[in-house]
Amino acid sequence: MTPVAYIEQIRRLYSNESPYQWTVNLTSPWAPMVKPVRDCRIALISSGGVYHKSQKPFNPVKNDLTFREIPKEAHLADLHVSHYSRNARDVKDLNTIFPLERFRELEAQGRIGELASVAFTFMGRIFTRTRLQKEMAPHLIGRLRELSVDAAFLVPV
Repeated sequence: MTPVAYIEQIRRLYSNESPYQWTVNLTSPWAPMVKPVRDCRIALISSGGVYHKSQKPFNPVKNDLTFREIPKEAHLADLHVSHYSRNARDVKDLNTIFPLERFRELEAQGRIGELASVAFTFMGRIFTRTRLQKEMAPHLIGRLRELSVDAAFLVPV
């Protein structure tokens, strides 16, 4: 399988706009796993702009620094997508951008210790990197700590 040249593809697609300033991390933000996945409480986090019908949709333009908490028992029929990308908006199987059912199956099979009581979604296309790092990310991390999450599964959209 050939890797996707994502950055070059984005530069071609948005050649009329100022070049995006990609984040370069000189050190890893990731922590090593300290216990087997089968013993972990896992959080599902997607940038697919998924929201429950009882929640407010995301701002579909860009820079929406909010996130939604979706109960792990939510029915997929009650979920919607508010995203600038047609790839996300027009998805036929919501599990491709928000694999809630797949993680419930992994939990039932004992392959993960447990799925956190809520999953998290936000909408990608956040260009205000500093605000993302100083506002949304700490708030989300705080919620993960409150839920005693051991690891997160990130789904970029």
